[in-house]
Amino acid sequence: MTAPSLTILIPCLNEEVAIPGVVAEYQQAFPHARILVVDNGSTDATSARARAAGADVLLESRRGKAKAVATALAHIDTDLILMVDGDGSYPAAGGKLLYDRYCESPVDMITGVRQTKQDVFRPGHQWGTNMFASFVKAVFGQQPGDVFSGLRLFSRRFYMNAPVLSRGFELEIELTIQAIDKGFTTVDIPIPFGDRAEGTSSKLKTFRDGSRILRVLLVLFRDYRPMRFFGLIAALGFLLGALAGALPVYEFIQTAYVKRVPMAVLAASIMIISTVVLLVGLILESNLRHHREMYHLRLRRFGKTGMVE
Repeated sequence: MTAPSLTILIPCLNEEVAIPGVVAEYQQAFPHARILVVDNGSTDATSARARAAGADVLLESRRGKAKAVATALAHIDTDLILMVDGDGSYPAAGGKLLYDRYCESPVDMITGVRQTKQDVFRPGHQWGTNMFASFVKAVFGQQPGDVFSGLRLFSRRFYMNAPVLSRGFELEIELTIQAIDKGFTTVDIPIPFGDRAEGTSSKLKTFRDGSRILRVLLVLFRDYRPMRFFGLIAALGFLLGALAGALPVYEFIQTAYVKRVPMAVLAASIMIISTVVLLVGLILESNLRHHREMYHLRLRRFGKTGMVE
């Protein structure tokens, strides 16, 4: 059986120190793979050093990891993509684990769950990762092993049918939710993880990127679970309306008069708005179901391993 063709996709920004070692390590581990580095607007010698190390280089001046990956996908036509960060924190041994697991039993996306014996995460990052993972489980019904892992393997079926609409470090969580929502098969396996290459620094800003990821999560919640999203808003509105209208209704029962007219109008208005919000959720849910049906019909032309039949 012919081994599936592979592209090693490395999006990076200002990684001139680390990128030669990353390219060399993955070339040695995957001698027949194409190494594709996407320079995401670097101001250093990242592109030159990646080329010198033997990688193909694409330039994407619009900053953001998701932008870099979206640009790269239009230039890839292999059976598999192995996406890895360019900072040297993901050893090629982890990539081999993902590739070998796919060859044993093909799935659409394999995520490397970072395992480390030392504290390489910044304070608060592990807590934030667990919080976002819990949010995904509560909303989408599936607990990801490592929602922000930068080492992932995609089948052709996945990367050709999963849109990338985010901008930056939200990419990994968007890919996770795309896989859950669209019914792609996924597997999480533990991988080694270490420090960034010496002399490099993380581009992740804890509060800025954390708030951006939370915003994307809420947008995905709205777009992919509209009935639940708008239903929660409607339920809150009904509760507020009931609280606001309790006293006017009690007065009317007792005296047959409504003395607190403004309160009664407010309660009625909240109830009406909540009903409209609930109807919006129902309409969007029905429309989403139609689009899901069309999507899965189009997806049938791809086989399990991602090869077009």
